[in-house]
Amino acid sequence: MKEVMIVDCLEMLLKAREAELCVQAEIEHIERLHRIMRTSGKSRRYAEQIASKLAMLETDLNREIDRAVDIKRKALCVLSALDGYERTVIYRYYILGEDWSKIAEKMFFCERQVYYYRKSALKKLSDKYESFKGKNKCSSENELRN
Repeated sequence: MKEVMIVDCLEMLLKAREAELCVQAEIEHIERLHRIMRTSGKSRRYAEQIASKLAMLETDLNREIDRAVDIKRKALCVLSALDGYERTVIYRYYILGEDWSKIAEKMFFCERQVYYYRKSALKKLSDKYESFKGKNKCSSENELRN
């Protein structure tokens, strides 16, 4: 059984979002360097320098992805308390790192509806986890996958 401290469940969700955005930024940076390396008309030595830097960045990226997965696993445990549109909105924002307008577009909602589901979901999380006086238990790996 895994325990999740709920006093800071919103903080956990924010950390998951931050980790996702960080990974996305690092991936974009690496992709840019790959493009530079391929299109560069410079010497072989220059390409080798970029390749060396890319290898270091990819190692850092792998570490960051591992950290993001650990954080997201805990955040998904918290999200197991939600369902339907509320869960989808919170999942897309905090786990996938999407912005509110993109979520509204993908769900065919106006942004106002997305904000409504966000507010409703955060209230449900607050109500649920306050009743546990600081702790909630995820009873199985299945709850972490939902």
